[in-house]
Amino acid sequence: MHLSTQCKAAVGVALAAASALLLSACSSSGSPQSGGGGSSAASFSESSSAACAAGATEGAVDYWSTTDPDDFAKEIAPFTKENPDITVTYTNIQPTDATQRLITEAQAKHALSADAMTMDLASASPLFQAKLVQDVDYAKLGIPSNLIQTTSGVKIYRVFRDLIGIAYNPKITKPADLPTTWDQLLDSKWQGKVIVDPRGVYVGGLAAAWGEQKTEDWFTGFLTTAKPQVVKGATASLQEIASGQALLSTSAAASAVLQAQKSGAPVDITYLDAITSQDKYAMLVKGAQHPQAAQCFLAWWGSSEGQAQQLAVEYKANQDKPDTVPAGAKLGFVTTAKEQDTVDTTTAVLAQDMAQ
Repeated sequence: MHLSTQCKAAVGVALAAASALLLSACSSSGSPQSGGGGSSAASFSESSSAACAAGATEGAVDYWSTTDPDDFAKEIAPFTKENPDITVTYTNIQPTDATQRLITEAQAKHALSADAMTMDLASASPLFQAKLVQDVDYAKLGIPSNLIQTTSGVKIYRVFRDLIGIAYNPKITKPADLPTTWDQLLDSKWQGKVIVDPRGVYVGGLAAAWGEQKTEDWFTGFLTTAKPQVVKGATASLQEIASGQALLSTSAAASAVLQAQKSGAPVDITYLDAITSQDKYAMLVKGAQHPQAAQCFLAWWGSSEGQAQQLAVEYKANQDKPDTVPAGAKLGFVTTAKEQDTVDTTTAVLAQDMAQ
């Protein structure tokens, strides 16, 4: 099923408004008019030790992400101990809100209030277009090469890769009774027993593995045959699985399942023949007020120590291809803007299908 004429018109208006905002946020030469202190290109990508030494004179770094503040405080304890002259000021903010705030500040030629952030490619897209992401040679900062990628001409690095699978209650559903393919969910035996998120955000990622049309066709069959329960969010869906209100959930991020297990909930996760993930990326803001301190922090955040802290506190891993991926499974990991566009478009269609 495709977007309605009214929906397409609304999307067109939104895109036009966004384009106008982005154009006004940039000068005629394409450079952002941020009002930020910033630094010359020569001050970037020297080494982590050089960045930390210079960052100590800046004294602070403003970092934005969606991590729970208490969890983040636990995660960065080693960094704070190692860098006592750099204070990390943390803002818990949704990615789309962060993007809008920075673009608004740039448009008004105000000092940018974030130095570095972690977000998904879709939410960061307007920032790349507005040239508000600083190109950094993260390899010189010690970030492993497999985590670094170039998007819109600037380098960023992956902070975590959280696999999406199917959650179930092992006390109720035996592993032998679980589906092994997505097509096996198109069976009336699962009618009313499977959870789907109303935003389409977990199953929409299948478009990266299958393409838009196949994903939409599969989802139409899923809605018709399985008649899923609509529950928003991974946490809420896992509560339904643990209580036996549903047998399976398509809203299952590996980190959320592991966290629920640690709290004693009877939940587990399995992966089917196409696997997607939620990937988040770290980036330095162009025009940052504390660019050296930000590089020092990002170098640590992507280091083995920083990654270990993230895994221990948030249960989020960062493997290219996790060991839990079944042999022969098709991977739908989004790493390019084109793939992200396909997933975004498909997700919007699936959400509309559920709303009808």
